[in-house]
Formats: sequence, structure tokens, C-alpha cells
Amino acid sequence: MPLELGGSGVGATPSWLLRAGLSSCAAASIILAAATEGIELTALDVRVTGWLDVRGIHGIAGAQGEPASAGPGDIQHFVRICAHGVSAERLRALVDKGTRRSPLPFAVLNATPLAVHIDLDAALCRQTKSPA
Repeated sequence: MPLELGGSGVGATPSWLLRAGLSSCAAASIILAAATEGIELTALDVRVTGWLDVRGIHGIAGAQGEPASAGPGDIQHFVRICAHGVSAERLRALVDKGTRRSPLPFAVLNATPLAVHIDLDAALCRQTKSPA
């Protein structure tokens, strides 16, 4: 967890992993779309940025008293792409097609519902020591 949330600040945060997953999944799908269309990419760089309002994680209201969102905000997807002899319009269409066919970006773009299943395992609770 990050230092701001009481963690050590070492390692990747869940939000970082989400952005890494979005960018790598989109890149793979763009490459597949290019291969399907016979386009040989000479460069592809996919980067995803975003921010997180930590007030939402802690249940703290925003400045106007509204609930702060616990989810990532303002996710930006940046793609640098090049293929010799391929028009800018075709490359834009390729990126759009690849991104929309990519599982993780598709899930974010379409707000895939999340079902939460809770298992209250009494046996597991008995095996776990209580903090002293």
C-alpha cells in the first residue's frame, strides 16, 4: 500500500496494476488487430494514467459534502503508433478497434458489473488467531 494509506510504499499499488493491465491488454489487442489487417507496426507505446482520490477509500466526504469516489478518476489512454505507409486515419481506426476489442479496456469503457460473493467461513475464523 502507498505511504498515504499507511503502507510501506514499496511495490506496485492495486491502482498501478489496473493501469498496467489496461495498457498491456490494449497493446496486445492493437497488435492482434494490426496483424489481422496485415499492418506491420514499427512502433507502439501504450500508456494509461489516472488519479485516485484517497478520501473515497477512507469514506471522507468531498469539499461540498458529497461522497468522494473510491474509484479511479480521469483515466487517460495514450497511444503512440507508427507503421510505414499507413495513413493516420487507418492507424486511429486500428487503435480504436484494438482498444474496444481488448478485455480490460472494454470492461472499463462499459462499466462491467461486479458481483461480490462473500463466504463467511466459521472454520477459517476459528483457525485464525485474534490480535492480542
